Amino acid sequence: MSPPPTRALAVPFLGVLAGLQLIDPSVANTALVKAGQALEMQGATLALAASISTLAQAATVLLMGFLGDRLERRQVLMAALVMLIAGDGIAMAAPHAGLFLLGRAVAGIAAGAVLVLSFAAIGVVSRPDQLGKALGVWHLCTITSFIAASLMGGLLANSSWRLALGLVPLVALLCLPWLPVLLPPMPANAKLRPDWPGLISIAGAMVLFLSGVSHAVKGFGSPQFLVPTLSGMVLFGVHLLIERSRQEPIFPVALYRRGCFTAAIVSGIAGNFAWAVVQLQTSNFWQLVQHFSTAQVALAQLPLLVCCAVGAVPAGRLMGSSRRTTQLMAAGTVSLVLGLLWFAAIRADSSYSSLVMPMVLVGSGLAFMAVPQAALFVQEAPPGSLGPVTAFRTTSGQFGFALGFAASGAMVNGFGAANLHEQVLKLGSTTVWSSELEAKVRAALGSGRLSHAKGLPAQALQLMSDTYASGLAGTMLVTAVLVGLLGAISLLLLVIGHQQKAVEQGARA
Repeated sequence: MSPPPTRALAVPFLGVLAGLQLIDPSVANTALVKAGQALEMQGATLALAASISTLAQAATVLLMGFLGDRLERRQVLMAALVMLIAGDGIAMAAPHAGLFLLGRAVAGIAAGAVLVLSFAAIGVVSRPDQLGKALGVWHLCTITSFIAASLMGGLLANSSWRLALGLVPLVALLCLPWLPVLLPPMPANAKLRPDWPGLISIAGAMVLFLSGVSHAVKGFGSPQFLVPTLSGMVLFGVHLLIERSRQEPIFPVALYRRGCFTAAIVSGIAGNFAWAVVQLQTSNFWQLVQHFSTAQVALAQLPLLVCCAVGAVPAGRLMGSSRRTTQLMAAGTVSLVLGLLWFAAIRADSSYSSLVMPMVLVGSGLAFMAVPQAALFVQEAPPGSLGPVTAFRTTSGQFGFALGFAASGAMVNGFGAANLHEQVLKLGSTTVWSSELEAKVRAALGSGRLSHAKGLPAQALQLMSDTYASGLAGTMLVTAVLVGLLGAISLLLLVIGHQQKAVEQGARA
């Protein structure tokens, strides 16, 4: 018998819901420039406004996954949508910075909840033998809704930042009445008890780590980077020690010893690291070096996003045996690394057409890695821990994305400034003028803004563009090597995991 219509529509609907987690920060960051001016946010307050939703999400995402298991997941998902409407509504109507920050924190918690609850629900609304296809469609709808809504948000932000912040609440409000119609009731497990020591320790670890890596551009030796980053890593170690002694941990610590689970974590870190580097640095390159408008940058990145969305469908359909999963992840890793290596040939005068093919390779590679990686989290989740285990996919993804976002800025700065002194002297100018120019270029690389170039001669402007492009090329090369190494490790762990499963099946037989 064919599935009922509501069940057939459930997976695309869940994909649209998951897209809200991508749309919300994208639209908010687009609107932040005008919001900061209107609400007089500067310096540390403006930086906090840009990151507070991510930090709030990182601190609560596992708790939201647990609540989905402990309570009825459909009801918790409805509550998360209401919370998202309220959070962005507060930020949209905020008369001052304090309420704006509160609204963005609430929206971050809610958006994370919508993502992890919709992802966990995939395993409920689809049959095990159809999980790959379902995840492919879910991924397609997630990215497609993100593309459409982000473009709309950019247009709205040009006229009013408050209007732009109203987009996510509007989409959530439209989805709310359809949720009980399209999604079936999902059983709750009232016997589950919250593991507060585990939840608090991992939340603290993630917040500290993300806070630290956000300061990587100041240098990997700076106290602002080292202290919170290392503290977060130490606290994660404490979290593991706590969980080993707990009778009812968030999820069994033994999962970290399973090859398939750790392969999913490593693959997720690699994919999100690459995604952050490519999306951020191509945007910076086109805006800072080639002077694209923000609307042009959004259109320019469409090949990357479309391939990432569309590639998920064949990836989901090709999934089947464990061997097929390994082949898909291997193909995705190779495609991703080739795309990054192609980007490493970038120059200041590189035409847009020359960057389309690497975007296609990167987007396709990400899709072929993401679908089997998502399936591994669902398949490895033990009974009673579906919510926290699938939520950990978001946690590991945030880890990789934050590293890529921060480290790429630091690497562009480092590689670009490596031979800067010699290049400045080649211009044949006076020592004083050369020192001033070098200081301006270093400031531009460190801040990601070439606005320091105003009033400089054409030779100096060209030097700044060449320096930035050189730093970007080196960054892409290092990223390719790092992603290739992580991809190889994840494939090795996947092979080990499949061997573990074969031994377990043999023991049961």
